[in-house]
Amino acid sequence: MALIGAVAAANPRTVVVLMGGGAILSRSWDQQVPGLLLLWYPGEQGGHALADVLFGAVSPSGRLPFAIPARETQLPPFEPRAPRVHYDLWHGYRRLQRQGEVPAYPFGFGLSYSRFELSDPAAAVHTVSEVAQGSVELALTVANVGAMAAAEVVQVYLEPPGVLLERPRRTLVGFQRLSLNAGERRRLSLTIPLRHLACFDPQRDAFVLEAGVNQLVFARHADDAGLPVGVELEECCLGP
Repeated sequence: MALIGAVAAANPRTVVVLMGGGAILSRSWDQQVPGLLLLWYPGEQGGHALADVLFGAVSPSGRLPFAIPARETQLPPFEPRAPRVHYDLWHGYRRLQRQGEVPAYPFGFGLSYSRFELSDPAAAVHTVSEVAQGSVELALTVANVGAMAAAEVVQVYLEPPGVLLERPRRTLVGFQRLSLNAGERRRLSLTIPLRHLACFDPQRDAFVLEAGVNQLVFARHADDAGLPVGVELEECCLGP
């Protein structure tokens, strides 16, 4: 941390590259540098890949598969010698959103050297009687309005009615990666099975679709306001 601060003070164009397989707390120093790259465990060609990104030959397009906390107190309690551990829905970004906590970097977050615009969201529901288990067909226009070719990862989050029982405020239900040249625009289609919108009702021992408007939000990460499109569903039991 002291080394990063000293280097950043000497060179304001410092980029910090982190190598690791999980969340690394960085909020105590990452505002001191203009660039931060999580390299994961890149393998023997990692140096070449890093150079391509740092020198602008390739735009970064990775997205976080977890939220990175802003501080240790946002992490759940951990007891390495506990004889029993209880797991439920409330972990990761869903736990943070439930508690009103803001992470350093949200689930699904990632930057690009280009810029993308999302527009014209649409949805059509195929009910259980029409297609086995049913689905929602989503469509969205994605435009690369930046100066270089890059890939965008369009993410779809469910915001359920949450009347039947308590549910996460948002849950990722689908995503698709799309590579576009500079200035290119394309209509993207995604199929979301209705099972992905259901919740488990212990009283019926089955997955159930909640009646009412279920918001499906096209977003860049779990905390992005995004573009919502609502689908009206009837309550339906999808079975175990």
